[in-house]
Amino acid sequence: MSKRKASIITASLLATALFAASPALMAGHSHGSSSKHHDGQRNMSEMCDNMREGKGKFNMEERQAEMAKRHEAMAERLKLNDEQRGIWNEIHEERRQQHEKRMSGWEKKMKKRCAQPQE
Repeated sequence: MSKRKASIITASLLATALFAASPALMAGHSHGSSSKHHDGQRNMSEMCDNMREGKGKFNMEERQAEMAKRHEAMAERLKLNDEQRGIWNEIHEERRQQHEKRMSGWEKKMKKRCAQPQE
């Protein structure tokens, strides 16, 4: 093996070992990040406020209207006839009911979490 190849292999192994031992790499994120995901306390209080006020993703009437509009647009693009559209609407109604069931459990958890004092 030539000296050049040995140097490249050695440098690669050394770099790999340094990366594997790096705590910052293993942590998955830097502590200086200003991302909303890393600011859990502020993000959680903001989410609780939105839930109480029914804003954003907690505004269910607005979200259901948007979903109905998207489903209708999709049915138009698919050029469904009346029979197919009836089946299409039944499928989406079942999905909506399943979604509401899941969301009620999630909402209970959120209310419980928001009722606890923030540390």
